[in-house]
Amino acid sequence: MRKLYKIYAWLVFAPIMVLSTVFFGAATVLLLFFLPPRQVAILCGKSWARVNSYATPMLVTVIGRENVDPDQSYVIVSNHQSQFDIFVLYGWLNIDFKWVMKQELRKVPVIGVACERLGHIYVDRSNREAALASINAAKQRIVDGSSALFFPEGTRSRDTHMRPFKKG
Repeated sequence: MRKLYKIYAWLVFAPIMVLSTVFFGAATVLLLFFLPPRQVAILCGKSWARVNSYATPMLVTVIGRENVDPDQSYVIVSNHQSQFDIFVLYGWLNIDFKWVMKQELRKVPVIGVACERLGHIYVDRSNREAALASINAAKQRIVDGSSALFFPEGTRSRDTHMRPFKKG
């Protein structure tokens, strides 16, 4: 079964992931000319995440959503076991949040521009002062129901073990 899924992943899921990322990234950049960033992030981000989750295929059950107030701001912390963390958070959390992500992701075609335009927070991990300035700037964005999302390990775990948290 695992071998069949790997074939499926390369022949079906990977192309869907690439095409949906380009499509929803471009849609994000275009829609930002007409709609507020919060609305675009939820519309495009949620759609992108769900398309890719269903293509995986992956089923998600959320327990406790009634405890999340969409008008409240939160600091969300998640371990980063795989790319599926991103699908679940964007697709099913139902709140507006800004990713805190490494500076290198700004250079990724389509995604970098879309994330920058949405107000996500880039951190230069090689420059302590610049990283702190980014985090301080993030404080200004965590208001009126907008939240910040951190992966404190700073990168995906390659196994099931949690990595040490980055400073900050």
